[in-house]
Amino acid sequence: MVRGQDTGRRAIEKLLTAIEQQAGEAVALGARAQRDIEKDRFSSFLGFRRKVEEVRALVALTEERLTTVNTAKLPDLRTEFERIDLLLTGLLARATRNYFERMRDDQALPIGARELFEPELKIIEEMRTKLDRPHYAGRVSATVIEDLEATGVMIRKVISRASSLPDFSDSPTPPKPTKRLSKLGRPIRM
Repeated sequence: MVRGQDTGRRAIEKLLTAIEQQAGEAVALGARAQRDIEKDRFSSFLGFRRKVEEVRALVALTEERLTTVNTAKLPDLRTEFERIDLLLTGLLARATRNYFERMRDDQALPIGARELFEPELKIIEEMRTKLDRPHYAGRVSATVIEDLEATGVMIRKVISRASSLPDFSDSPTPPKPTKRLSKLGRPIRM
């Protein structure tokens, strides 16, 4: 029994270390995206978003592990996870806000910008909902809440002026091929 708890503890400790490492990489990618947006380049934002998704997956996995392992015997890991989760949420909220603050109102947006930023709005809303959980009550910085709310407003503003990808689903079905040449395989006479 003790061995299983020890193995579970080590696994959770490794996950917490991985979260911290990935979060550092996400913040660095966020800073790069902020620099690139001033040059009208949006591609580095995709790298930032992918890294954020990796971090969110690690957080979800760690949270699941903490619920399956008897955390009554590992309260220090639960506390450390919540500390890292709050710190991570604050860092990602700040990085995302900084990105959208640097976007100019007259900036040309690429085709499909709406589809690019709508998932980001959903992530911001999920972060905000997560911080409303009872065990985070009183522990969340007002700055983090302000960052999330301001970022949500900025993203909605960008989405409202962004163009969508063309929708080809309502186009008529393509024409059926005309008669096939039935003599295509016949040798040519000279």
